[in-house]
Amino acid sequence: MQHEKSDALMNIKILRKELKVWGRYWAQQEFGQSYSSRSACDRLKEPFIPSSCGGSREHVPPEHINRYDMKVYCLTVDCRRALRAQYICNMEWPLLGFDSKKAFLFWLRRAETELLAN
Repeated sequence: MQHEKSDALMNIKILRKELKVWGRYWAQQEFGQSYSSRSACDRLKEPFIPSSCGGSREHVPPEHINRYDMKVYCLTVDCRRALRAQYICNMEWPLLGFDSKKAFLFWLRRAETELLAN
């Protein structure tokens, strides 16, 4: 019985760690890559780089990010808002329309529980 509890705790720890990686990726994508983070010459040569499909590979998320995108997409709207507030917006739950911290934590725990079940 005690071993099962530690496995469940380990799973929630792993889930939260992976959600932090997922959230950091999307926060960085939303923040964007400004000109100051790349050299001017690097920016100028960008249109002339040939690609096999005509698009840029930079905008395709990595596989582990894609996996969590699909899992999060299957959740309810409130669960998705709670995950976004926690992992992408750095706990800015009032900005995402939650009335109280208690409501935010309820939806966050529900989302994490549903992700563990999948």
